[in-house]
Amino acid sequence: MANENRSNPDLSWKGVYKVGGICLFVAGVVPFIFLIFVILLGQTIPVPAQKALEEPTTPTYLYLLATLGELLLMPAGIGLYLSLKHVKKNAMLIATSLWLLATPMFLTSRGLLIALAQISDRYLDTTNEMMKAAYLASAELAIEVQSIYAYMALILLSVASIIIGSVMLKGVYGKVSGYMVIAAGILTIFTPLGVIIEVPFIILFSGVILSALWQVIVGIKLYKLG
Repeated sequence: MANENRSNPDLSWKGVYKVGGICLFVAGVVPFIFLIFVILLGQTIPVPAQKALEEPTTPTYLYLLATLGELLLMPAGIGLYLSLKHVKKNAMLIATSLWLLATPMFLTSRGLLIALAQISDRYLDTTNEMMKAAYLASAELAIEVQSIYAYMALILLSVASIIIGSVMLKGVYGKVSGYMVIAAGILTIFTPLGVIIEVPFIILFSGVILSALWQVIVGIKLYKLG
């Protein structure tokens, strides 16, 4: 009976599974689109402070796109929790709490960067070198703060993914998906360190890409549960 329960999530949440699956799928697609635009537009990541003030349009739209994907992680996390809580409820409760905490931290970090577009005109219009230096210092601080928030969110999301992946090994998603989620979480958790020691962007982004891939695959499976 225990094995049967583990393979059959509560179907009274079918509507949530569908919405969560769609959200997880789209959240997984967004990083691929983000990476394509970063390469095509030659955008430096992290965004240099001076460029964020002088040419704010590109980074603003890129991070608005990232914000969309990160916002969709919230309903996706709820869908994952409901579809796996019958396997290990306590583990999924902890993982979902970390997952949901990561989202507002992501949104806060993106907001700091997008806010720089609001002072761009004043930076470009002023002829006072002291004022320019003050705007630039403010931009550098905002970028550093947003990076710290993003790193913390990424670590929380990675830990949550590792826990969710371990639960998936005994759930409806299958062991392949479970191991993929665990591997993505382990790779991604080192991304902040990679930024600090200036690892090449493509290598740095590999964990994020693997995370995006499992979100697409599991998103489809979650939708099908509905």
